[in-house]
Amino acid sequence: MLRTLLLTSVFLVAAQAGAQAPPASVFLQEVYPAGTFSSPLAVRNAADGSGRLFIVQRGGIIRVRDAGGQLLPTPLLTITVSTGGERGLLGLAFHPNFDGVNERRFYVSYSATTTGNPHAIAEFRTQVGNPNVADAGSRREVIAVPDLASNHNGGDLHFGPDGFLYWSIGDGGPQGDPHGFAQCLWKKANDNTPGNCGNGAGGGYYLLGKILRIDPTTTTASATADMCAATVGQPAGYSIPASNPFVGTSNTCDEIAHYGMRNPWRFSFDRINGDLYIGDVGQGSWEETTRIPAGQLGVNLGWRCHEGHMAYAPAGCTIPTALAPFQSYSHGSSRCSITGGYRYRGPITALHNTYFSGDACTGERFYAVFDGSGWTPSVGSVNVWTTSGVANFGFYGLTGLGEDEQGNLYWPEMSSGALYVIASSEHVFADGFE
Repeated sequence: MLRTLLLTSVFLVAAQAGAQAPPASVFLQEVYPAGTFSSPLAVRNAADGSGRLFIVQRGGIIRVRDAGGQLLPTPLLTITVSTGGERGLLGLAFHPNFDGVNERRFYVSYSATTTGNPHAIAEFRTQVGNPNVADAGSRREVIAVPDLASNHNGGDLHFGPDGFLYWSIGDGGPQGDPHGFAQCLWKKANDNTPGNCGNGAGGGYYLLGKILRIDPTTTTASATADMCAATVGQPAGYSIPASNPFVGTSNTCDEIAHYGMRNPWRFSFDRINGDLYIGDVGQGSWEETTRIPAGQLGVNLGWRCHEGHMAYAPAGCTIPTALAPFQSYSHGSSRCSITGGYRYRGPITALHNTYFSGDACTGERFYAVFDGSGWTPSVGSVNVWTTSGVANFGFYGLTGLGEDEQGNLYWPEMSSGALYVIASSEHVFADGFE
């Protein structure tokens, strides 16, 4: 669906017919109580059959829960990161073939402490004979992208079903994207001239307001001019997949997979069909979540012409080919920041058509239901999932979700340090684990 089908001179934001709520038997179960973790914002698994969980803490530590439900005293990783503003340790992804023996690589996205606090990805290997702890000496810097503010960092990190690494980066931070980074496909100066895209001069900012797609396992001996995160003619810690959408065109950054985003803070891939779900944090009025069908690349989400399903700036700006969100909601009732989530694919089969997300400011948990052709509720509204015994998370509490190997969906609460999981009367976790 194109945004032009949704952008009209008058849009009635009415209460939508509610999606079928999760069954009453479904609830949030506490896995670890408040105070267990320090600012947890992501939960990941290694997909290696070990049953372990990895809890990413913003301050630079990744904790490990083993298959027996024990939280190990030694972290997988401890690194130094910048935590000013919205910075920190922001993402974790294990190599698709990770087994802790023959393949030991994993990747983290973080805010570097070097000048300008650039966005960066580093590669590590787990220790030989101990897949629960990283070998600090194995660290290798893969890629770094300069930024100009402490907010709108994106930072989520996932290997797609195609085996390549996807990485989200926000538009640089200044409100309203005055420089036009999100729509520019080339190197861009911070010149307050959005249309000035293509000279590669000035501050040389680039790759902001995007989702990137790289091969971090293969290095490049001599970077080309279109590898925008590398120095021309110098070695690069990554390579460009030949199928990236802007490979083969001049004056476009080859790393780009999708563009036109303000702050794609959290995204996920559907583990069944490979669809990509992006929660893009809005400006002053609207939050949005967009689904990109599996295999599509080069998609424009429309920022800053569009915010959510509505026009933003400048007046009269439209992008007819921009992909419309399937979910958007206004900043009423103290809502202000979408936390992108997951389409549930775990053992509770009644939830397989349900996408869960939430708002970081109110701590509300949202759900949308897919009926085979569309989503309920439609744009302009959300359904709030209220579960017995668990109040809304605190301010900036709901900042990320994550799956285990079975598809169970976990909800870390960043403000309190607790961890929850979706459970049901037929699928209860004993002592916080299966």
